[in-house]
Amino acid sequence: MMETSGRVLLLGEDNPWGSDPEFALYCYPPGCAGHRLHRILGVSEDQYLALHRKNLCDGTWGKDRAKQRAMELLAPTVPWNVIVLLGRKVTETFEKVALDGAPLVPFASKAYRQNMTLVSLPHPSGRNSAAWQPAARARARAILCKLVPEIPWGVIVEGTSSSREEVSRA
Repeated sequence: MMETSGRVLLLGEDNPWGSDPEFALYCYPPGCAGHRLHRILGVSEDQYLALHRKNLCDGTWGKDRAKQRAMELLAPTVPWNVIVLLGRKVTETFEKVALDGAPLVPFASKAYRQNMTLVSLPHPSGRNSAAWQPAARARARAILCKLVPEIPWGVIVEGTSSSREEVSRA
C-alpha cells in the first residue's frame, strides 16, 4: 500500500491550524478540509494517511513562496507522479510555473512531463460544498482511478458504521 500511495501528492493551500507539515490536509478534526477530502476520496483512513499530503505554503499564503514551493514539488526526484491540486490558488500557481499559463479546469488533468500528471479539484473547504455533490465526488474518484488504479478510490461509503461498507468502483 505504501509504495502505491507514494505515487500521489495531495496539495492544499496552507493550514490555518498551524504550519507543522505533518498536519497538512490531516483528516482531523472532523469537518476540517482534510477530513472532507478523506471522505470525498472514499479511501480508508490508513490509505488516506499513507498518501503524501502537503500545503503549497506553510503558514500564510504568499504568491512568490507558492511559486518557489511549486517548483520544488515538481522536481524530477520527487516520489510522486500525480499531484492533486486543491483549489484555484494552487491550480493557478501550477498553471504559471508548470503549464506556461495554460488553463487547468477543475475535474481535469494535464501531463506536466513524462510520468508527471497534474489534477485540478475544487478545494475541499466547507465553502465549496456545492462543488462536492455526489456526481462531483464520483468524477474526482474516476480521474484518480484512471491515473492510480491500484488505490481503491471510492470504496468507503459515507455515513456507514465503523465497519464501512464497500461499494463497487464503477
